[in-house]
Amino acid sequence: MGKRVLFGVLAGVVALGMKFYNKSTDSQELKAHLVSLCAGNSRCVQSVETNFEACFDQAYKMGGRRTASHLESDEFVACMNNRGATYFRVKK
Repeated sequence: MGKRVLFGVLAGVVALGMKFYNKSTDSQELKAHLVSLCAGNSRCVQSVETNFEACFDQAYKMGGRRTASHLESDEFVACMNNRGATYFRVKK
């Protein structure tokens, strides 16, 4: 019984670790992409640097047992634009 519990706890820790690793990777990639979209506009880059973390944390959904983690793009862009000047939009 002890080995089964240990294995279950270990599997849970690995699964949770992967979720946070994926969130971190997604965050880094998106931030780099937004900075590249700013194309050297220092005010845009400053807006990304200042507001990105809070907006990403607000709009990123970790998922659950049957749903994958994802970023609510409309919510993220609205947050970025509401906290600073309007630099971004979602193309549908």
